[in-house]
Amino acid sequence: MAFQSIHKLMQEYNTEDKCREWFVHHRWPNGVECPFCSNKDGQKTICRLTKGAEKGCFLCRACKKKFSVRNNSFMGKSRIPYSKWLMAIYFVINHKRGISSLQLARNIGVTQSTAWFMAQRIFNIVNSDNAVLNGIVEMDEVYIGGAEKNKRPDRRVNNSNKYLNDKMSVLGMLERGGKVILRQYEGKQYKYMEPVIEHHIGKDATVYTDESPLYKGGINGRQHNCVNHSKGIYGIGSITTNRIEGMFSQLKRMILGIHVFVTRGHFKRYADMFSFRMDTRELTEYERLDLLMTQVNGTRIKFDEISCHGNPGTKKWFPHYGSKRKIVL
Repeated sequence: MAFQSIHKLMQEYNTEDKCREWFVHHRWPNGVECPFCSNKDGQKTICRLTKGAEKGCFLCRACKKKFSVRNNSFMGKSRIPYSKWLMAIYFVINHKRGISSLQLARNIGVTQSTAWFMAQRIFNIVNSDNAVLNGIVEMDEVYIGGAEKNKRPDRRVNNSNKYLNDKMSVLGMLERGGKVILRQYEGKQYKYMEPVIEHHIGKDATVYTDESPLYKGGINGRQHNCVNHSKGIYGIGSITTNRIEGMFSQLKRMILGIHVFVTRGHFKRYADMFSFRMDTRELTEYERLDLLMTQVNGTRIKFDEISCHGNPGTKKWFPHYGSKRKIVL
């Protein structure tokens, strides 16, 4: 059933059984597949369990293991009800500029820490590490971070120049009529930008940039055209970077207006979800949910991998507030 609002969605899927069947149908549209041995229903029988605590789970006759639709997906071994997962996915992917963990917690009835971890799991589904852009690609860089005058004295740097201070450097790449990719890079020189360009832009692509000297050493033989913003030239025919700069405008609104602050360790997941929303902005809410569910296999991420500002292995509890709030994994 197609829907256009959260009210219609929850009106149709108003029980846990219906929500679970929604996940089963959208994860395995061609029949249930065992996440352990990849046996598909029809090769060797996969039985559905219908009684007791294991109701709704499956038994694979090939490997003799029991599993549910949560296994090997972003939900993992979560005890959160399917109905809350369904609502969380809807809110996270359909709000153009995202939703804060505090607002998500109020909307679905969980603690803030649980809502934050649910959002990070959903972000991890739309990983774009292997995406490659071709055709005409607009490229520009943006520096994200607060003004030095607004920082605490002990956190200020002496140089306010955006190239030399401690702002986060982000390279944006947009394929016309295709995807947008945002990637953080470490330094302010082309040698730090070059590996990102090599990984995400095809050799036959035509790259449009501004006059920044950062791109002269990183394009590596690709056809390159630029516009000189310093001379007031923002477009020469079809040669312009206005589209990727518009994406930066939306990105900053997301960070400043909704999330307020995003650390370097977590930025990539927020950027990937932002790109997914922008890439699917012409789809309906239902089509966007369908597309997301085709990518859920093998997307589980554990709390220890993303806690403590993206530094796995540290012994702190929760990255945002420091207090030991109860979290449901």
